Amino acid sequence: MSMQKQDDAYCQYIIGNVFFWGDYHVINEAKQLLGPEKASFSQRLHQATRSKSLREVIATLRGMVDEETLQAKSREHAKYWFTKALDQGLAMFQGNLRNIYIDEGDYENARRVARRAAELGNPTMMLYTALDHHERGEFTEAFTWFTKGADLGQPECIAELADYYYHFYEQPMLRATIPYDPVKATELYQQAATKNFNDAGYAALQAAFSYIFHIGHLPLDWGLIADLTHMAATKDRFLFALPYISYMRIHGIGVTKNIKFAVQSLMRVLEEENRALQEEDRVLFYDITRALTRVALGYAYEKGYVMGTPDLDSAVHYYESSHQYIVSHLANRSEEIKDIPVDDEAAERLEAFEEIDGHWHYKEGITESSTTVRPAPTTWPHNAARLSVTMNGFQWDTTLYDRETIDKALSTQDTVVLSFYNHFLTIPDKLRNIYKLETKRMPRNTYQVRLYGYDPAEGHEIIYKSLLNVEDVHNLWHDLYESHRLPELSDAWAIETDEEKPTWHYVLDVDQEPFLLEEYDDANAMIQASLEGLKSNRYEQINVRTHDFIGPSYFIFKGKRSTPFRVQLYLKESMRHIVDEHGKQKDIPGNTYLFEQYFGNEVSLNYWIQRTINTLDIPELDNWKPLSVPKDLQ
Repeated sequence: MSMQKQDDAYCQYIIGNVFFWGDYHVINEAKQLLGPEKASFSQRLHQATRSKSLREVIATLRGMVDEETLQAKSREHAKYWFTKALDQGLAMFQGNLRNIYIDEGDYENARRVARRAAELGNPTMMLYTALDHHERGEFTEAFTWFTKGADLGQPECIAELADYYYHFYEQPMLRATIPYDPVKATELYQQAATKNFNDAGYAALQAAFSYIFHIGHLPLDWGLIADLTHMAATKDRFLFALPYISYMRIHGIGVTKNIKFAVQSLMRVLEEENRALQEEDRVLFYDITRALTRVALGYAYEKGYVMGTPDLDSAVHYYESSHQYIVSHLANRSEEIKDIPVDDEAAERLEAFEEIDGHWHYKEGITESSTTVRPAPTTWPHNAARLSVTMNGFQWDTTLYDRETIDKALSTQDTVVLSFYNHFLTIPDKLRNIYKLETKRMPRNTYQVRLYGYDPAEGHEIIYKSLLNVEDVHNLWHDLYESHRLPELSDAWAIETDEEKPTWHYVLDVDQEPFLLEEYDDANAMIQASLEGLKSNRYEQINVRTHDFIGPSYFIFKGKRSTPFRVQLYLKESMRHIVDEHGKQKDIPGNTYLFEQYFGNEVSLNYWIQRTINTLDIPELDNWKPLSVPKDLQ
């Protein structure tokens, strides 16, 4: 490489990478720099006497360099060129130089490189510099660098800065140095949740926690809580999101009510709590979260959701357990949150009961326990639909909105969506169970409006669309908000999607208990939970099938230790229509096929299940084993 190019910082970085990644094996010019100087045999013999290993002796005698020496020399060249690039102000790629020093145990130089790159504007190096200060107890400096990285959108910096404002860490010096600001922390957690990094699910859950328990006196926004908890569930925090999702599901708050899923999830949470405590001596949840789980389970027993009939003794047992966790939370909470009100739903529900002859009964005149805490929305449309609005640069669902909120969203957002979770509307003879209204801003002051629902006769999903002007769009939303009324779908509306989408209704069978997936807006999470239940031996068989067994269907059984899912994929060809020799049409049933394959994890399996449900695509069948099709499926 020419001297002119070698003086270019980016070229210096590229040269450093050649040595760092071992590309000198295929680039002769680089390999020559690492090779030995030409020497006579006597000189090589003399050098061999100083070699440290037999491999090095042989390489020296042959006039070569052994691989270990080659790697050591290449690291020195990589350090040289990376350092030259850094000295010239190229800071965006200095992780490799830092990693070399870490591998060598030279932490001081690793720290110096990260600090220099951070000062030059590298967001990732800002994170490492901040973490280094944090580990050394230098919290002000760590806070400064977390803030700088967060301002540049570095995901981990955003989450760490939120932890600082939230006083997640218990070090007294940190709490004395950094102001406690849970509202700011929650904003940052929400921002971090939208990023693609390992702790995005944790950030989403922390934000949801703040809203559920009024940390910082935040409002009880069930739409936002639903959005955050379901985001956490899809970002590797499924188990930890279950207490909150289950509570919403069992009451139908912010999401469609799903009692079976809620009860199964609550039972699983208790099982996982006990397992972690017994096997790992670890507590999975905060006391206040454990209280929420138990008050929800108490309600399930009270309503008869668990046993089929009300079990007041079990209900009171879980209510009392919930109340004790609240007492524990109050006794152990920090000074900073002592002015934040704590909901004790169980204490209020316990007021409805009295013990008679060793069993619990309702007091005279009472037919059901009640509570004033965590109220559900009661007015239209908040008790039926979540509105998507922009918060902190990202669109989130909310159940706290009014006409002005809608008008602002229509004026400032490219897309506004109303997602129904309850009280689904119908347009007679056109569209039933309407689950979404979507408005997209278009050129020349127009809007593309879509209504998503199901065909009243055939049952398949369809979408009606229309192009409306500004006034008509605002009138449509105002009529819906004030009078529960949707347009009559005149000739200005057209069907966008009819047969383009799958016409089958998919059903989830859990040990022969069927769930029609279109009725639930967290079908993905339900399938994921069922797969985990099969893996942990709670279930015997899971099916994800079409309602009529005509479309692609999965039958899933317990597999082997290394591949825990034995999956059968059922396929049926469409009916074939032929004309016989007499000119009459005959319908010939399509062939049926059954294939079997083992899957090692639920994530890849659920990926194909979701893809099949949404697009009818199926996996490549080259490695699947063909099976004979049972007569009842032929």
